[in-house]
Amino acid sequence: MTISIAGPQDPSGQATLHAYEPFAPLYDRFTAAYDHERWLGAVERLAREQGLSGHRLLDVGCGSGKSFLPMLDHGYEVTACDISPAMAEEARRKAEGRARVLVADMRALPPLGEFDLITCLDDAVNYLLDDGDLQQAFSSMGSLLAAGGVLVFDTNTLHTYRSVFSTVFAQEDDGAFFCWRGEGDPGCEPGSVCSATIEAFACERAELWRRASSRHVQRHHPPSEVIRALSRCGLDCVALKGQSPGVRVSDDPDESLHTKLIYAAKRREV
Repeated sequence: MTISIAGPQDPSGQATLHAYEPFAPLYDRFTAAYDHERWLGAVERLAREQGLSGHRLLDVGCGSGKSFLPMLDHGYEVTACDISPAMAEEARRKAEGRARVLVADMRALPPLGEFDLITCLDDAVNYLLDDGDLQQAFSSMGSLLAAGGVLVFDTNTLHTYRSVFSTVFAQEDDGAFFCWRGEGDPGCEPGSVCSATIEAFACERAELWRRASSRHVQRHHPPSEVIRALSRCGLDCVALKGQSPGVRVSDDPDESLHTKLIYAAKRREV
């Protein structure tokens, strides 16, 4: 089932839609090297360490479904959503009726029920650009946490914006060619807005090529800003980890070393 809501009109929502709507058919080929099975195993372990006991999962910013499909095989009852209708349709198709998929903005999630685990992965929150966006998103997600439930999400680090978002590279996979053009500054400051454009060319069948251009605009969210936004929504950060490529997770997060930070949060006990 795919449920749609009105599309966002603000800069954050529009920028994300423009990044993913044309790119949806090619996203899996661009991210073919991502080991989501292993990544989700680390996410689940982190949530279990923080008291996760149930199997009701909400995956926010689910993209093409890669961030929840392995969880179906782990026995989870999955609801998933994405702001991009094209990405949500890819996820729905791959789920083959095993998950409820909808189109929704993470800052204004509909009343979907209560969930033991809510995930928001693959730097989805970095697409929140405006002041107040983080707090709106955390408030929206937090309102759907069951008692004892755990929210797990990741953010790109300053290191990622100073390196990946400031370089140019190309890759090829399964008949598709991608050129990543970082538009950032190697000396960008905390809280900066950075961007990159992906030009993609894919052979669909003999002599028929698909071309797509996808511009990604993200904001670096310093840990202090993230933790403050969580707190304002009645959520406590109960774990903060650093991650390097290859799903190498560290208990000593370092924005100058790791490519991502992983947060776990729970409702504040009163």
